[in-house]
Amino acid sequence: MLKFQLMTKIGENIKKLRQVKNLTQQSFADLFEVSRGNISSYEEKRAEPKIETIYKIAKYFSIPIGHLIEKNLTVNEILNFDNYFEEGDTLKNVKNLSKIPFLSREILQGKKDMHKNLLIYPSIYFPINNSHQFIALEYNDSSIPAPLDFPYEEPTILFFEQLEVEKLHLTEEKFGLYFVDDDAFIGKFKQSGKDLILELNQWKEIIFNVDDIQNYYQLYSVYNKV
Repeated sequence: MLKFQLMTKIGENIKKLRQVKNLTQQSFADLFEVSRGNISSYEEKRAEPKIETIYKIAKYFSIPIGHLIEKNLTVNEILNFDNYFEEGDTLKNVKNLSKIPFLSREILQGKKDMHKNLLIYPSIYFPINNSHQFIALEYNDSSIPAPLDFPYEEPTILFFEQLEVEKLHLTEEKFGLYFVDDDAFIGKFKQSGKDLILELNQWKEIIFNVDDIQNYYQLYSVYNKV
């Protein structure tokens, strides 16, 4: 079978694809019918994949083959977004940028210790001049539940800002996120008497508890490909 004789960027890009998509070497290998040892060899530049494997990877992630082989892929390219977001390596001297944990749909589908591990996830650097905690999510209706009237579709990146007690009165009818270690859903805030409720649908809602305020976020901004 034909192999590339010159060292390319493919190993580095496979590793970055895994990190952004939160895939182990074994799970990545299973996707493309190779062994975990193969993936390890690619990432360590001891070998390069066959052309048919490169084609499968490029097709699966909707990335041009030339980019996969020749470029250092950015988070934007992996997520199939344009230059909405910049990466940290290119922004070392730029002020007023926030480092925001990014949760891919694979991370959300896993739903295990998500909130405890925010610092281990890839980050998006974005010009939000704010000291509050933000989370960026790769929205997909199969990875995180949302109300029927939620107006956004994939591919979309949602930015959520952690709630503040002083601004709770401004949340009614706004979309929010409930986010704990093993549960996450997008709902709509509503007030009922003295209670603030985040409602997903008629079967699932949660009453806001100020002691758990760190688990509640409000939709801050949305970026999608048009």
